[in-house]
Amino acid sequence: MARPSLARRLLFPCVVYALAVVYSLVAMLRVLFTILRRPGTALKKTPRDVPPACLLDPSLGSHEYVTANGIKFHYVAAGDKSKPLMLFLHGFPEFWFSWRHQLQEFCKDYRVVAIDMRGYSETERPLHKQDYQMDKLKQDVVELIPALGYTSCTLVAHDWGGVVAWRVVQRHPELVDRFIVMNCPHPKAYIRQMKKGWGQFLKSWYMFLFQVPWLPEFFIGLRDYGQFNAMFRGKQMGVRNRAAFPTEILEAYKYTFSKPGALTAPLNYYRCMFSVPLSKESAKTPIAVPTLIIWGDDDGALETAMADDHASLVSDLTVRHIPNCSHWVQQDAPDLVNKYMREWLEAKSG
Repeated sequence: MARPSLARRLLFPCVVYALAVVYSLVAMLRVLFTILRRPGTALKKTPRDVPPACLLDPSLGSHEYVTANGIKFHYVAAGDKSKPLMLFLHGFPEFWFSWRHQLQEFCKDYRVVAIDMRGYSETERPLHKQDYQMDKLKQDVVELIPALGYTSCTLVAHDWGGVVAWRVVQRHPELVDRFIVMNCPHPKAYIRQMKKGWGQFLKSWYMFLFQVPWLPEFFIGLRDYGQFNAMFRGKQMGVRNRAAFPTEILEAYKYTFSKPGALTAPLNYYRCMFSVPLSKESAKTPIAVPTLIIWGDDDGALETAMADDHASLVSDLTVRHIPNCSHWVQQDAPDLVNKYMREWLEAKSG
């Protein structure tokens, strides 16, 4: 019985890196085409030495630092410290600023804290790829909660922040009073969807491309970080409410990720994600922490069906869909996201 398991363990990395090679070749052809088509602008980058004014908005909170799990974390916080903690975990390629609407909405009722996750923005950047393995990312959150002066929190997460948060909720439920996750499925729901057909597999192409060194950083930075235009304002992935993501907001992202090393650390999350097969992350028992899933249905990276495939994974579950809304749900439809959050939090506080 051990032989099939060993075979799967040997086959898994071979498949991952074979796909990485395929997508790398495609990316290299796109890079070459872009350079040949626009030789004067393809490699040009705008100097970004001064942060956009939106990043310095005092209404969002104060910029502070705390050390946890051996890492110096930057975070933005607002609200009375005597209030319960609401901790926000962002996704890729984002940083604390992706929670700007929620910081303003919930600071009267909570001590709201939006961190820059390990390696992102102003948080310390460990140099080695192995420093971004899932257990270390999980431990960051586990130690951040007491480092901030709390014994538990309402945990709010999106995308990669959600991946880490699912692990925290699964293994340390005593630290999480309530869990809100946006456009990020439980790993087991993701695996089920991957097995159903080609839809999610094709949408996950970037995960395989990101396994290789150097090329993804170069690809994202091409044409003055043009991939940020595609990710946040493009037809497939971009926000549907263009007014929610004006040029100044886009520039805030380019400013943050144009700094030396600012892309490599976040990409290392992906480079470590296949070190343990995803099947190992499956929950043995349903998660008992009350959980709200908010899902933007027009997600270019994740199949919407996954949002409704958590009944066996979470015992106290609420799912709210937002039609005509992108992957970047908390920025694309902030008013509706805040409304769903507040209604659910009030219902669960009774």
